[in-house]
Amino acid sequence: MDLNLVHLIFSLTIDGSVTDRFALFHLRRFFPVEMRRATCGRTTPCGECRDAVDCPWFPLFGQPLSSDPATVKRHQKPPLPFVFDIPLLTPGCADAVDVEIGLTLVGSAVLCADRFIVAVARMLGGEFGGSDLAVSLDSVASGVLTGDRTPVKFSKGGALGNLMILSAQDVAGGTTGSEGIAHFLLLTPLRLLHEGKLQRRLYGSVFLRGLIRRVSSLAATYGGTEMDDDFRWLAEQSRGVRLADTEFFYDGGGGQSTAGVMGEGSIEGDLDPFLPYLLLGEYLHAGKGASWGFGRYRLGKA
Repeated sequence: MDLNLVHLIFSLTIDGSVTDRFALFHLRRFFPVEMRRATCGRTTPCGECRDAVDCPWFPLFGQPLSSDPATVKRHQKPPLPFVFDIPLLTPGCADAVDVEIGLTLVGSAVLCADRFIVAVARMLGGEFGGSDLAVSLDSVASGVLTGDRTPVKFSKGGALGNLMILSAQDVAGGTTGSEGIAHFLLLTPLRLLHEGKLQRRLYGSVFLRGLIRRVSSLAATYGGTEMDDDFRWLAEQSRGVRLADTEFFYDGGGGQSTAGVMGEGSIEGDLDPFLPYLLLGEYLHAGKGASWGFGRYRLGKA
């Protein structure tokens, strides 16, 4: 799979009384505005703008359909080419808290890393979330697979230094070795839709099929490459994967817009065919709202 990723880490300090554990998820309302300011600065609709062809805004946020009819038939409307890692806050905390927001850029979005950083910095510097929380940005770093990170440096003219490019092939880590993976932990609500309905229970096959669609669509749209996996065969094989010893539950406490499945459990079955997707999913998330922090998970060893 020829797909590059960049994983940015924004270190923040939050000061004020936390009343909403989803306070940082409000960036969905603020970030697109700041990103448009950082890319083109115009208010003209893309369809009426004479410079839309060369503007990076539309490819990033317009979710344009492919010019290839076969790709459109297979993937339909593509996902957004970026993914936020957003922590859930602890209500009642009145002290200053240090937190991190991650941002993974996918494929062609990597070329706009500088604009993403500017947009996030502007967003955090404004009246973010419309709450009493004061959010300040302390540093920006670029992460690698080992967990190490290097500070991102800005040079003259706005160019970035120390930006670490990750290969999807390296993230996927090969196609074998799933026998050591047994634990599955949801860090933010997983909002899976099946037959148009938000799922209150988590099923291994539904999760895997959705994850495969998401990863393959991102690769085709923003990496310029169609994956050659047998998706029908994978869909059939996914029926043999199940979640056991589960402590998953439906969390609807934040309202309909943030409701989803939380918890942890063990994942069982032949995972080798799905391992690349599962490992990439740790960066790309799963389900509805994945780009905005939902459906974030971690895999663990037995």
